[in-house]
Amino acid sequence: MARPSLPVVFRDTPVLGGGPGRGPEPDSKDRSESPAPARLACAHLPAFPLQVLLRRRPELRGAPVAVLSREGPHGEVLWASQAARRRGVARGMRCAAARSLVPELHAEPVPEDILAAATDELLRALLRRSPRVEPCADPRGAFWLDPSGLERLQGDLPTWAGGLRRDLEALGYAAGVAVGFSRFSTLALARHGSLAAPLVLASPAEEAARAGAVPLAALDLSPVLQDTLEKLGISTLGGFLALPAAEVRTRLGSAAAALHARAGGREHAPLRPAELDDPPELALEIDPPDDDRERLLFALKEPLACLLRQVCIGGDALVQVRLTLELDHEDPAVTTVEPAAPLQAEPDDLLQLLDLLRLRLDNLVLAAPVKRAVLVGLGARARAEQLALLRGRGRDLAAAARALARVRAAFGEQAVTRAALRSAHLPEASFAWEPVSEVTCPIVHDLPANHHEALAAPPLCRRLLPRPLPLPRRDEADEHWLAASGLVRGAVVRMAGPYRVSGGWWAREVERDYYFAETVHGDIAWLFYDRPRDRWYLHGILD
Repeated sequence: MARPSLPVVFRDTPVLGGGPGRGPEPDSKDRSESPAPARLACAHLPAFPLQVLLRRRPELRGAPVAVLSREGPHGEVLWASQAARRRGVARGMRCAAARSLVPELHAEPVPEDILAAATDELLRALLRRSPRVEPCADPRGAFWLDPSGLERLQGDLPTWAGGLRRDLEALGYAAGVAVGFSRFSTLALARHGSLAAPLVLASPAEEAARAGAVPLAALDLSPVLQDTLEKLGISTLGGFLALPAAEVRTRLGSAAAALHARAGGREHAPLRPAELDDPPELALEIDPPDDDRERLLFALKEPLACLLRQVCIGGDALVQVRLTLELDHEDPAVTTVEPAAPLQAEPDDLLQLLDLLRLRLDNLVLAAPVKRAVLVGLGARARAEQLALLRGRGRDLAAAARALARVRAAFGEQAVTRAALRSAHLPEASFAWEPVSEVTCPIVHDLPANHHEALAAPPLCRRLLPRPLPLPRRDEADEHWLAASGLVRGAVVRMAGPYRVSGGWWAREVERDYYFAETVHGDIAWLFYDRPRDRWYLHGILD
C-alpha cells in the first residue's frame, strides 16, 4: 500500500546559544515588533489546455494526444501528452508533421470558451480555500492565493496546501502548489516543483535559494532568449538574476529586462483578487417530499416568477434556468431549461418558461420524492432587437424558435441540429452536425433560364451512413453479395464507376474507388473499394 504524500516544509535550522563574537540574542519584545513577511501561494496546472481536453475526453488518457492552435493539418502543436512526446511530437510542430510520426495521434484545438469555463470552475473551487484568488493570464492555468488568516479554519500552511491540492485532484486536475512570499518565485517553484506534494517555504531566504536553482527550461522562455542564455552558460534562474540589470536590457532586449525585473522582485504588484458575480438563486422546501409533476410545477411557479424578476433587474434578460431537485435519500437530479430567446419579466415570457419547465419535468426520471428545489437563473445583456418582440406578417421566426426550444426541453439539447459544411476531401468529413441556436429564413436562389431542363435531371441525394459499413469480400459470381449489408435488396445488375478519391498523405493514406451499384429491385447503393486496405465498404444509399 502506497504511503500518503505529505507537504514538504523547509525551515531555518535554529542556532542554540551564542559563540565568540556573537551579539546578544534579541528579546521577545524585539522579535514581536518585526512584522512577518506577507504570505503568497501559487497553484499551477501544467499543460492546462491539455488537461482540460483530457478531462472532457477521459477515454484519451494514456493515448498520444496534442492540443493544436487551430483545426487542420497546418495547426501548430501547443501541448502534447507524454505518450505523444515519447514518439517525437514536440511543441511548435505542425499537425501534419506530428501525424506523420504518430498516425493515430488525436489532435484538436481547445476553444477559448471551454478554457474560460474551466478557469471559472477552478476559480470557484479555489475561493473555498481562500477569499482572495487571482488567476494568472500568462501562463494559463496558474492562480495566486492569499493563505493568511486561515489557520483557525483550515489548519497550518502545510495542511492548507495539502487540502488545496486535494481539491484540484477531486476536479480531475494535476497541479503543483507552492507557498512562499513573492509572485514570480512561487510560480517558478510551483511549475518546477514535484506534483507529488505541496512545497511550503518558511522564509524569504529559503524561497530565494530554492527559486534560484529552478532551471530556465521550466520557465517557458522564448526559444531565442533561452538559446542565448545557454550559450552564455546560464541554465538556472539564479544565474540569470546574477546578471547586471542594465546589461540585460542592453544586450538581451526589453523582454528579457522585464523578466529580470519580475524575477528579481523589483516589479511588485499587490494581489488583485477576482470577483465572481453569483447568479440569482432561490430555494424551495417541499414538505412532505413529493414526486407529482403537476404539484411540483405549481409550487415552482411563484419562485420562478421571482427569479425572472431578479435576473431582469438592471436590463438583463434570462437565458437559462438551472434546476436542482434534492431527492429523499437519493442523489440530486439536475436539469437546465433554455428559452429560444432571452426572456423579460413579462407574463407571456413567464408562461413560456413554465411550459418549457413542464416539458422538462415530464421527461425527468426521479428516483425518489423531491424534498427541496433550487433554481438558479443565468442572465445576459440582451440586444434591442431581441427584446422588441415585433411581430410582422409572413414567417414567424420567433414562433419557430419557441417551438424548437420546446423540442430541446422535451428531448435534450442535441435534439435539434443542422448540417454545417466543412473543408475536407472525404465525403463523411465534408459536413458536421451542430446544434441550432437561432432560426433563420432559407436563402432562395433564382432558377436558371433553362430550369425546366435542369429539373429534368435533379441532383443525386445521398443518404450517408454514420460510418462506412464493411462489406464481405466481393465475389464476381455472387450477385447478392451486396444484400448481405441488410440495407440493399436483391442482386446487383449494374455498377457505374470507378470515381477516384485520394489524398490524406499528411495523416493517413486514402485511396478509394467509388461505385454506384443498382440492384434488381431498383435500389442504388454508393460504395467504395479501399485500395490500401483491400476491402469494400457501403457508404450510402441514393434516395
